[in-house]
Amino acid sequence: MISKKSLNALEFDKVAQRVAEYCVLYKTKELACMLEPADNFLEAKHLQDKTSEAFELLYTGGVSGIEFYDETGDIAERASKGSTLSMGELLRIYRFLKSCRILYNSITSSTVDAPIIKTLVSAIYTDSYLENEIRSKIVSEDTMSDNASEKLYSIRRTIKRLNEQIREKLQSFIRAGNNKYLQENIITMRGDRYVLPVKSEYKGQVGGFVHDQSSTGSTVFIEPTAVLELNNSLRSATIEEHLEIERILAELSQKVGVLYSQLKANENIIVDIDLTYAKAIYAYKTNAVKPSFNASGRTDIKKGRHPLISAKTVIPVSVSFGYGYNYLLVTGPNTGGKTVTLKMVGLFSVMASCGMYVQAEQGTEISYFKNVFCDVGDEQSIEQSLSTFSSHMTNIVDITNSVDSNCLVLIDEIGAGTDPDEGSALARAIIEHLLDKRSYGIITTHYSALKEFAYADSRIMNAGMEFDPQTFAPLYKINIGMPGTSNAIEISKRLGLSDDLTQKAFSLLSNNKISFEKVLKEAEKSRQEALRVKTELDVIKLEQEKKLKEINEERRKLEQEKEKFYTKAKAESRRIVNEKLEEADEIIDEIKVLFDKAELTSGDLIKARTLRNQLEDKKYSLEEVEEKITNYMPVSPDKLKEGDEVFHKPTESVCRVNAINVKKGECEIFMGSLRIKAKLSDLFFVANAKQENKTTVAVKRDGFIRPITEINVIGLTVMEALPEIEDFLDQAIVNNLEEVKIIHGKGLKILSTAIHDALRRNKRVESYRFGKYGEGERGVTFVKLK
Repeated sequence: MISKKSLNALEFDKVAQRVAEYCVLYKTKELACMLEPADNFLEAKHLQDKTSEAFELLYTGGVSGIEFYDETGDIAERASKGSTLSMGELLRIYRFLKSCRILYNSITSSTVDAPIIKTLVSAIYTDSYLENEIRSKIVSEDTMSDNASEKLYSIRRTIKRLNEQIREKLQSFIRAGNNKYLQENIITMRGDRYVLPVKSEYKGQVGGFVHDQSSTGSTVFIEPTAVLELNNSLRSATIEEHLEIERILAELSQKVGVLYSQLKANENIIVDIDLTYAKAIYAYKTNAVKPSFNASGRTDIKKGRHPLISAKTVIPVSVSFGYGYNYLLVTGPNTGGKTVTLKMVGLFSVMASCGMYVQAEQGTEISYFKNVFCDVGDEQSIEQSLSTFSSHMTNIVDITNSVDSNCLVLIDEIGAGTDPDEGSALARAIIEHLLDKRSYGIITTHYSALKEFAYADSRIMNAGMEFDPQTFAPLYKINIGMPGTSNAIEISKRLGLSDDLTQKAFSLLSNNKISFEKVLKEAEKSRQEALRVKTELDVIKLEQEKKLKEINEERRKLEQEKEKFYTKAKAESRRIVNEKLEEADEIIDEIKVLFDKAELTSGDLIKARTLRNQLEDKKYSLEEVEEKITNYMPVSPDKLKEGDEVFHKPTESVCRVNAINVKKGECEIFMGSLRIKAKLSDLFFVANAKQENKTTVAVKRDGFIRPITEINVIGLTVMEALPEIEDFLDQAIVNNLEEVKIIHGKGLKILSTAIHDALRRNKRVESYRFGKYGEGERGVTFVKLK
């Protein structure tokens, strides 16, 4: 268990107070201020996961937060023991039930995966009937609704009627000329009875019961005999009203008392979730992240920010240990950030164990420690006559007596405040003891001997707070693996110490000290120069990667354009071939008609000769657009050479080899004037490439089938015709037809309407229309294809 002393040294109480600010309920705020780390790793991991679920519910699922309600205290408990609750207390129970219902509904209806919180909330008891009953019967803390019961409604109607009757009688008394007896022409009340203010000298003139008189004795308050019975009736009705209200309150109180155990359980759940929500809101407001959690001592904080320092001024620090070494020995100049880093590591460990996020970047890893020991700052005690060193050593003694393998130890300026030689020796002995206990932690120091010790022992790693080698100003960054230098004399000089004194101080340093510090300074200077060069190289690398990405993107676009070009060229070639074939077919058909005649006239022969001449004119040879190579063999890299003609399978083209890269398994080929890179596995030797550089094809007429340009579906049903038309359009697209005709007849327009609906949904159809005069009009539909 982490001691209060360590928690206060780390200022965790201030962090807890900031979390409390985001709690809705007063009870939760008190619990937040008393936050303590979990007793074991599994409990801490559970708290972390619960906070993570709350974060997702609030900021991804958009669930509503806890609705505020006044603390119910022991209200339900008193009701369970038979006490009758007041209207105000019942309204508190109503607001509590309402808050429970809203929380239950918002979480159980959310689609966010939150098994821990959803399991917790599933145990919440809701009672909408009792909630609505209280709200409908009680208007405010001192008023009950007229409709709380039929009896109460009837009683209040009677009271209202009696009030009106009494007032009317008293007004009649005043109007009847009796106002001369009155001090004022008003109706007032004494107790709960209506009276008139009568002048003292006329009290004998007004018959009735005297209830009171003024302080001066000039006015007496008389209840006239005429309203005496009405006032008595009003008094009885008022008592009856009070008894009915008490009955209703007792009935509601009994219902609340029956639910005492459920309401008590509800309160524990809602307070727990309120605290978890507060942790999640604090994480969101401070840009904190969920750390990766372990129980192995591994701590890796990436750009951590101390949570108590303003985000505008804090400088992120990265620090790690537990990866082959248990301790960091941090050295460096004063005011360089060593103490802040020390406290930040301790705070993050405690916060993570409380189920809180930490103010760092993604990828941060935090270890669970069952105990955290902290010796930070000057705790000199005047009352106990303890010096700085004595106070420091008292803490160290407690640490060395209690530390074990699952503890985090944070010691600031170990061995300080006494003779440097003795302090250094004492510090080394303490560090070796902590290492032998296999604990983890961070220790700061200015002793050079400890830096040398850290180089010799693999269980502890040197780390230095960086500084500007030119100005010696601290950079508030930690450099793991390299010790820092104190730079006390240089910093003093920068703060205004005279050159004479600084030179004198330098001359008094030992040669070994000067040499060691000089080496460290030069090493730091070289490291920062290397870091600067690395940063510049990283920038160049990013620029080159960006350019390479742009080149690859441009290449991808060119490949797409090339693919479009080949597709378009193939389609255009097919269109040209089909067009020429159609023209040739028309001539051949005319010739067939002539030769089908029994006898040919001289005119027929002339016409046949003319048609033959036209067919001769239609002879053509086309460069083959789609050359199907069937006689080819895969290329062999050892036989392939520059200048060879090969078949490129992806583009189905014959190309010429320009350059070969066997190691990468690719080569450069020319496809006409286009130069591209191709994989060797996509290339094939062409059997007739040596003999033919250009292939021509003669269109052969035998067996040629002329494309069908129209379909007749007259007599077919809609279900029969639509599939036929779909197949017909598919064939038309394959044959590159631009326009086709569908013959459907006029009829009752059922078939034509269905066909037009199908054409409207067909993405391959550009437009369609009925036939014009002489084309079949509404009996046919012409379809233009894309």
